[in-house]
Amino acid sequence: MLDSLAPAVDPALRATQGLNEWNDIVGEAFIGCVVDARLPHFEAELWQCQINDMKLVRVRAQPSKVSRWVADGPRRTSGSVLLHLQSEGTSINTQRGRSATVDAGQGALCDADRGYEVDFLTPYEMFVVELPISGIVARDPSFDLDRFAGLKVDLKRTQLLLAFLRTAWQQMDCLEYDTDWRDCVSRTSIDLAMRAISQSHDDTVAGPSAEMRRAVVDYIRVNLGNPDLRTSSIARALSVSPRSVQAVFEKIASTASGFILEQRLEQASERLVATPGQQSITELAYDCGFSDSAYFSRCFSKRFGVPPRDFRRIGSR
Repeated sequence: MLDSLAPAVDPALRATQGLNEWNDIVGEAFIGCVVDARLPHFEAELWQCQINDMKLVRVRAQPSKVSRWVADGPRRTSGSVLLHLQSEGTSINTQRGRSATVDAGQGALCDADRGYEVDFLTPYEMFVVELPISGIVARDPSFDLDRFAGLKVDLKRTQLLLAFLRTAWQQMDCLEYDTDWRDCVSRTSIDLAMRAISQSHDDTVAGPSAEMRRAVVDYIRVNLGNPDLRTSSIARALSVSPRSVQAVFEKIASTASGFILEQRLEQASERLVATPGQQSITELAYDCGFSDSAYFSRCFSKRFGVPPRDFRRIGSR
């Protein structure tokens, strides 16, 4: 299945011919997962890589049942959503009392912080795309994971996303040195995933709550450069209670401060690449709403793995 589509450089390949080792491999990639095999002989392979905000995992394995967070829940919320894309085979995805039979070319959405099961009835190949909910909400404030988790997503857009990921996979070595390509893969994957999700279930989005989320997110976008941006100032500007603002971010397993920080860092990374050398790091930090350039550098390094100055050099190549 994957052999003919292997990239020039395999990203973090793990392979096994035993169930115990496979449980270790899957448990490292998806904390809280347990796998039960259907057949005595078990073979499986897993590739994974990180592309900006997006974690991409590609798996092929024998028939089996995967359970996650069934016995207990995560110790802390990940703030992530999982899109299961079935490339070959058939599975039954179950979460929140909803079950979806997913065949080749189809996909289903999962809440990474709630218990779910995936029963693979046949040998299979699949992509798992893990995305930050904050990134999705920044693009579509009406997104509500409670309503979408456990449901199938739009077929045509799923097939388009699968085709794109297969093509990107064959050029995975480019991600090591081409930041434009990495950004393109990340943005396109997120956009296609969002369209697959929203197109399937537009009728389930609550009107008033969606309007509230959109108002909060839009206000934050416009005012990222304000260092005093916080829950109380957002509430005053929108004439709502601070609790209403907090409720918006509880929906996406985040906080106002965490979401604001993430958006500021994203804005800073885009400016570093788009306008290299036009601003000092201190000026950039202030423009993006940070009152302390040293704090900005620490947060940026933690988020992107390199300091802002190194990110600028890499991005300008």
